[in-house]
Amino acid sequence: MITKEFKFANGDEVFEKVSGFRGTITGTCFYLTGCNQYLITGRSKEGKEPTSLWYDEGRLESIGQRISEEDVRAKTAGCDIPPNRGKRGG
Repeated sequence: MITKEFKFANGDEVFEKVSGFRGTITGTCFYLTGCNQYLITGRSKEGKEPTSLWYDEGRLESIGQRISEEDVRAKTAGCDIPPNRGKRGG
């Protein structure tokens, strides 16, 4: 299994140096070519879906704020709950 070191963590608030886009890291990925990327989700405007964009690690700078996993974790459903392993249909 391949593992990679990431400069930033999910929940970090960052600033994209080229466009000025600001937001919170909501996802990370890395490629076999060595590139780390982060999904940055900006703040939404009233009644609008927020914009999320992928950026390379080198284009980001930390703003120093962080949202914890506990702040956004689902209580009763969703991908935050581990599946019932070894049980079919249950």
